[in-house]
Amino acid sequence: MLIMGIEKQCKIFMELQDRVKGCFYTGAIGDCIGGYFENNTRASGGFLNFEWQLSDDTQLTLATCESIIATKGISAENIAARFLLWFNENRITGLGSSTLGALKALQVGGHWALAGRQGEYAAGNGAAMRIAPLAFWEPGRQAIADVCRITHRNDEAYAGALAVVESIQASINGRWHDGAKLIPFLLEALPDTQVRDRLIALNNETAPISEVGRKYGNSGFVVDTVPLAVYAAQYATAGSLPEIFEEIVKSGGDTDTICAIAGNIAGAHLGYGQLPLLYKSKLHTIKEAALLERLVEEFIEVVLAVR
Repeated sequence: MLIMGIEKQCKIFMELQDRVKGCFYTGAIGDCIGGYFENNTRASGGFLNFEWQLSDDTQLTLATCESIIATKGISAENIAARFLLWFNENRITGLGSSTLGALKALQVGGHWALAGRQGEYAAGNGAAMRIAPLAFWEPGRQAIADVCRITHRNDEAYAGALAVVESIQASINGRWHDGAKLIPFLLEALPDTQVRDRLIALNNETAPISEVGRKYGNSGFVVDTVPLAVYAAQYATAGSLPEIFEEIVKSGGDTDTICAIAGNIAGAHLGYGQLPLLYKSKLHTIKEAALLERLVEEFIEVVLAVR
């Protein structure tokens, strides 16, 4: 009985490790692909025939991982400090206006809980695009809200980030599986927001991802970004990632973040083992490849140690 229990525990740990790697690596893949084709709807395949580069989507996600590794927990104050460190060292590219404004406020001594942008223009995707690491800690909603408010003090931005966390956890906990819709799980968990309303609309859609993006919106507005990423990710099965990324690219708009978030969700669902070999090989060519691998491995160690 003891041996069977140990074997079961090892299997759970190996599966979790596979999902963590799948989440972060596939998010990085989406970031690279979507970043190159951003605002270019003419892409058709050829996702390996250009130089892959990470943007703030993955860089801020990795900075979040770095904080969790250091503190062995979730500290919004420490995460904000890591963001500022990376910003001061010029390690973040392609920042949106809300995140850039928050980092500049932190740079002159602003408090992490007050630096983030407020109002309707704070409903961007800058919180949702970096929130994935929290999903592996099963944080309370206050922790998610605190980490969001570093850059975005807005209910829609929070709802978008919560949707990403809940999507990843639906895979980790075995609630979402191939052939099932992901959106219904989110409708049960999200507060009454425009993000939730958009997901309700998309739950009744059957059109291709690219058509849905053009119909409902594909901008950096979190109400466009996260629901479209979720809609795309729920089609994830073994071998489907190239088609999913190509469909997102065809929809146009903020494709780097939409692909990155869809990649986080789809990767956590599929696991690293089901990623195309060509994608894995291409990841080794990016400038931050060694850093990405090291932080993912260290993050896994910390996650497994507390479970």
